[in-house]
Amino acid sequence: MRILIACANEEQVGEILAEIHRVAPDWQASECHSVPVLEKLLAQEHYDVIVCDLELLFSPALEELQRITARAPDTYFVVLASRDSQLLGARALSAGADYHVTKSDRWINELLLVVKRAEEIIGSRQQTRRICEFNQCLLDLATIVATKKDLTPRLAAIAQAAMSIMEANRCWIGVLNQEGNEFEDFHGYGSTQAEAADWEVQVRDTAWRSLHHKELLIDQIGEAGPSARRVIALPMVSENGPVGALAMVSSAVTPLGEPHRNALQFLCALTAVLIHNERLDRLLQRRAQQIGAAATQTWEEEELARTVLNAAVAVTDSQQPSEVLEKIATNAAVEIGFDRVSIYLTDDEQSLLRGTLQATSDGGVADISDRSYPLKSSDNLLADAACGEAPYVLLGPEDGDEGATGGAEGDYPQLLVPLRTHGDLVGLLVADNHQTHAPIPPQRVRLLRSLAAMAAVALERIRVDKLRELFVSSISHELRAPLASLQATSELVLDEEVGPLNEDQHQYLARMDSACRHMRRILDDLTDWSHLQAGKISIRKRKVDLRQAVEHATQTLRSRADQAGVEILLKLPPDSLEVFTDPRRIEQVLINLVDNAIKFNYHRGQVEVSAFIVEGEAVAQISDTGPGIPIELQGRIFEAFDRGSEEISRSVEGVGLGLAIASQITTLLGGRIEVNSEPGQGSAFSVHLPLEGSSEY
Repeated sequence: MRILIACANEEQVGEILAEIHRVAPDWQASECHSVPVLEKLLAQEHYDVIVCDLELLFSPALEELQRITARAPDTYFVVLASRDSQLLGARALSAGADYHVTKSDRWINELLLVVKRAEEIIGSRQQTRRICEFNQCLLDLATIVATKKDLTPRLAAIAQAAMSIMEANRCWIGVLNQEGNEFEDFHGYGSTQAEAADWEVQVRDTAWRSLHHKELLIDQIGEAGPSARRVIALPMVSENGPVGALAMVSSAVTPLGEPHRNALQFLCALTAVLIHNERLDRLLQRRAQQIGAAATQTWEEEELARTVLNAAVAVTDSQQPSEVLEKIATNAAVEIGFDRVSIYLTDDEQSLLRGTLQATSDGGVADISDRSYPLKSSDNLLADAACGEAPYVLLGPEDGDEGATGGAEGDYPQLLVPLRTHGDLVGLLVADNHQTHAPIPPQRVRLLRSLAAMAAVALERIRVDKLRELFVSSISHELRAPLASLQATSELVLDEEVGPLNEDQHQYLARMDSACRHMRRILDDLTDWSHLQAGKISIRKRKVDLRQAVEHATQTLRSRADQAGVEILLKLPPDSLEVFTDPRRIEQVLINLVDNAIKFNYHRGQVEVSAFIVEGEAVAQISDTGPGIPIELQGRIFEAFDRGSEEISRSVEGVGLGLAIASQITTLLGGRIEVNSEPGQGSAFSVHLPLEGSSEY
């Protein structure tokens, strides 16, 4: 610490120096009259007091003085000025003066007070400087922790921060082993003096005791005295328990206040987290390596699983039972890897398992329809596996049954998987390795079971579709003739061919005729849907004026629209709009869409039908002013028997086939239907058709 005193004149400089020698003879004092001399004196440590002239406070010397005092933070700057020198005093304060005496005649009385105040302020400055250095140290530490991925530089930065906080010579970070019974690593940082090796023994002991007692410990190194040092150790604990300890050797005179303790505890907690995360990372890396090794070993099996999944998807898309069965057997034999795969289906009438076909690993397919086994007999493995409750039966060579796989010779591994849907037996899948005698691993068992489950669903779906098609065909056939007779009779009576009608009779017969026509439309829809599913719809394309098709379709439905209180508006181009399509089928599509727009509309609503060309396509658009279609329902409105939300469809006629038929016919015509709708804003259905195409489908 030193004191810089600026006086009013040279005479006052001499008086101050004389008084300083009298009051404090041990102080080294000097005077200066220029900035260069002042800078030189401040750079020398043996001067306690420097007395200068106020002339230094004039520019440009003032700027130099500011620079010099900023570089000498341990200098206490006092200005002695009279009342006539207020401007100089203000300049001195702006230059960094700490004390300003306006009455120069009192400076001698205040000299000791100045010295005392100087010690306090300079001590505060040193404390502030240390806090700034500590904050900068933590900032550097945070930067390293955030940017470095390796643990080594992070630990080194933490050790440096700990040594900076405690002005320590050396720091150690001890890391426990996994068992927690000794230090796995004990890293040293800082001083490389020879005595550091002697310190480490005691440091390690103090660190271990600190970890054991779970508290900060301080031990002294050597005898007490000016050169005495002490060991400071703290435990490092994470959420999962002790991780290690942090220890350092510091000067014995360094205070250990609450801020130091808090800072050291923070560093210990940070170190514990970093070490714990490092261990987790290593564990994850080991696990990743293990998983990678396992994934490498099973890569071929995963590829096989994907192939079988694709095959299963193809199975579900098939519509013919024979095609489904062949795909099942072939994929099971070729892709999953069996010597041969046989498929048996149930014959409920005769309670038998009847063979269908057998596929081999080379892709060959053979007919085994001559094989059958009783389902209620326990004399063969097929009946036991099919009728049992087990999801599959896996047989080894000692369990082989020649009859179970069609009379092959010898014993071999076999896998029998029942084909069930909702608990009902559909058939049995039999896979074996009768040539290679290779064992059947669990992975192939799982794959075959998955394929069998999807195959059972596909077969059941085809069976249900066939039954539904038969039912629709039968209903249409049985109802069409009596319905036609009933409609013809009602028309004959309405025309008063058999006599006059009163108003009530005419009204009742009109309702009956309307109901007959409604039933006829339902039967037509059911028949068309049945033909579409069976692939019996023929398409014959030729040049068609789309404008005329729209006019004819709307004209057909005008009376129906009038009854519903809906107005049909046409917006058609003046010239013909030729497309290459089937005239009868496109009119059927348009009638279904316009009829749908009338049904799902409000009383006094409107249906606008327009036709135009956009981007090389002909478009027929049917827009309505109805309630609209919620977004969540728009994805399934073209599904068969879907009638939208229950609230809207409750009062609407039909079975929900109109849009489904229109969509499938449009697809057969080479086009598509798009819908644009918002609740409360109505709906718009657009039929997009190609302008050119082949003449026949």
